[in-house]
Amino acid sequence: MKNKTKTRVKSLILNSIIIFLLIIMLYPLAMSLWSSVKNEVSFQATKWYPTLPMYFSNIAYAFRKLTRYMLNTVLVAGCGTLGMLFISSLAAYAFSKLHFPGKNIFYMAVISLMMIPGILTLVPSFMLYKSLIGLDNYMILILPQIVGPVFGVFLLRSFFEGIPEDIFEASRIDGAGEFKIYMKVCLPLSLPIMGTLAIMQITNAWNDYMYKRQDYMWPMITIKNNDLMTISAGLMLNYVGPTNSNYPIITAGYLVASIPLIFIFIFANKFFIQGLTGSAMKL
Repeated sequence: MKNKTKTRVKSLILNSIIIFLLIIMLYPLAMSLWSSVKNEVSFQATKWYPTLPMYFSNIAYAFRKLTRYMLNTVLVAGCGTLGMLFISSLAAYAFSKLHFPGKNIFYMAVISLMMIPGILTLVPSFMLYKSLIGLDNYMILILPQIVGPVFGVFLLRSFFEGIPEDIFEASRIDGAGEFKIYMKVCLPLSLPIMGTLAIMQITNAWNDYMYKRQDYMWPMITIKNNDLMTISAGLMLNYVGPTNSNYPIITAGYLVASIPLIFIFIFANKFFIQGLTGSAMKL
C-alpha cells in the first residue's frame, strides 16, 4: 500500500512538472497567436488573454508587407542549400575515401571551425566578401551559406566511412573514376542524410543564422537595398524599433514569417528523422 502511494505521489509530481513546463513553452506561442489578431487598444488592455473581435486584417497586412522578403529568403535558402550540399559532400568524400598527404590535418582544421564563434569572423568576412563580390546583391547572402557551414562535412564524412569499402573497390575495378563513384554510389546512398542537412540548412537560412552569426546581423550589414532583404532582417527593419510600438502588427509579422518553417516541419519531419536515424546507424 505504501509503495503504491509513493508511486502515485511520484507520478503526480512528475506529471505536474511536465504540465508546468509545457505551459511555459506553449503560452508564449498562444499569446503570439491571439496578439496578432488584436488592435492596439485591446492589446494594451488585455494582452494576457484572447479577446473578441479578432482583426485578421493584421495578418493580411503583414503578408503583403513580407511577401518580397519571403521570396528573397526562398531564393537565398534554396541556392545556398544546394551549394552547401554539393561542396560539403565533395569535401566529405575526399576526407573519407581519398588518400593524400596531410588529410587528417586538413580535416581537423576544417572541423575546428565549428568551435570558433561566428562573431569573431564577422568583420574579416565582411571585408573579404565586399572585396570579392561587393555589397547589395544576392551572392553576398548565398555564398556564406555555401562555404560557411562545416557541420555537413563532419556528418557526411562519418556517413561515407560507414559505407562498405567493397562497393568502392568494385566500382574502381569496373573503371569508374572517383567523381563518377561520388555521383553514382555515394550520393544515392546518402540521400536521407543529405535531406536532413537540407532541412537544417533551410531552417538556418530562414532565420539568417549564417556562420553561427546571430539572427539578422549579416544581411543587415551587407544589404542596404530594402528589396533584397531576407525575412528576419526585413522584420527587424520594418517592424521592430523605437518608433514602432504596434505590437499586434509585429506579432502578425512574425506569425506570417514562421508559416513556411511550420510547413517544412510538418511535411519533412519524417525524412528528417529517417536521416538522423540512418546516420546514427552508420556512426
